[in-house]
Amino acid sequence: MKRNHILTIIACGAGLALSPSLHAQDAAPAPSTTGTDSGGHQWGGHRGGETIERLTTELSLTPDQQAKIKPILDQMHSDMQSLRSDTTATQEDKMTKMKAARDKANGEINDLLTADQQTKFAAMIAKMHNRRGGPGGGGGAAPAATP
Repeated sequence: MKRNHILTIIACGAGLALSPSLHAQDAAPAPSTTGTDSGGHQWGGHRGGETIERLTTELSLTPDQQAKIKPILDQMHSDMQSLRSDTTATQEDKMTKMKAARDKANGEINDLLTADQQTKFAAMIAKMHNRRGGPGGGGGAAPAATP
């Protein structure tokens, strides 16, 4: 009897120990499905309008620059989504193509910036590379986002 009682207490304790982690998972925000960015993207998981907002804030983008950059980010997002859903490509091929899509977008964005903004943009990219352990999140050459 005493043994069953102890086992019951242990089982209840284990249930309570696991319960907070389950609730924490439920409390996490749902991923955005309408963004210009996704978790695997260079912008560190910023989604939707957050990417253009972040660029606008950090680079002091003009409304004209915002209007030109948003389609670039949208296209990159679309390319990334297509690559993620491609079941025929190897992981290495996907990573290479994702890096190329980021580099292309960064180059197009860089071309729309002033010299001061280009310097800040290059610093943003370098900071992201450092956070991810290297260019492109772990391999390859850094994008040409220099003034």
